[in-house]
Amino acid sequence: MKLFNKTYLILFLFIVSTSIGQEVKCNFCGENIVGEYIVVDGNAYHQNHFKCANCNKPINGDYASKDGKYYDKECNSNLFSLKCSICNEPINGEYLIDDHGLKYHKYHEAELKRCDNCNRLISNKTTLGGIVYNDGRNICNICNNKKLNFYKGYKQSFNQVVSRLNNYGLRFDESTIKLKIVDLNKLQKISGIRYSKNIRGFTYTNIKTIGTNKTFEHTVYVLNGIPPKYAESTIAHELMHVWISENIEHKLDQHLEEGSCNYISYTYLKSDYSDDAKEIVRQLHSNPDKIYGDGYRKVYDRFIGRDFNLFLDYLRKNKKI
Repeated sequence: MKLFNKTYLILFLFIVSTSIGQEVKCNFCGENIVGEYIVVDGNAYHQNHFKCANCNKPINGDYASKDGKYYDKECNSNLFSLKCSICNEPINGEYLIDDHGLKYHKYHEAELKRCDNCNRLISNKTTLGGIVYNDGRNICNICNNKKLNFYKGYKQSFNQVVSRLNNYGLRFDESTIKLKIVDLNKLQKISGIRYSKNIRGFTYTNIKTIGTNKTFEHTVYVLNGIPPKYAESTIAHELMHVWISENIEHKLDQHLEEGSCNYISYTYLKSDYSDDAKEIVRQLHSNPDKIYGDGYRKVYDRFIGRDFNLFLDYLRKNKKI
């Protein structure tokens, strides 16, 4: 989101008087002017003949010029000023542009809720309104109308993510992974001190060691009521936790582990040009969290454009980024 300032060119009327013997003709009616008159761009007008090109009323005060026509301040604002995407009123002065290119008055920030999923300001005009989930999440109707409603949809997303990550050399034994769909309250309780703002998933791993053999049982929790791309991104992140627990012998620093899991979400989505995929990538890049955000940016900067196996080898050999 960026803050901008909108200003208009405002010109001023000049009132002059005719001198004795001086002949001045009105540019509007062509008649001689006697007494005071207005001069605009070198042309003279009777005071009541300098009119707005839109409402045809005499202009008394500030005005603006556009394409050789003149408009009073109100008509100029209504016709040519930026319109707020939320209230459709003209924008004068400071305004904001969000990540979706929507322009709106700065004061709407204090009036409206943001979608806890896509981060849009929720309004009737821009998001068709929104709802509040039972767990307290504010969700715009753009996201609500696309949400996954049943376990079957999440399982299909899970299978799709597993298949695509397999192409990157990440292998999973699906028989060891349980997928559970939960609300935000449950997710916060399960994640405990690992909870962070906008969390959408969590993985719990139980490791049993018998002699030199290890067996793994993973439970992947994913937030309910989110659109498919958000579910896929979350599942990709959580499956990377699964892969790390089974393939990395040492404990990774949180920045490296969470940053790597977010990097897998990015890797999964980078060739997807849907609006939701692009929004999730924006969220990954701009996440202010010290662990999830900073960790991701460090991993991204180090490995973007490099062979994927170099990234995996780094995790096998290092604890920190």
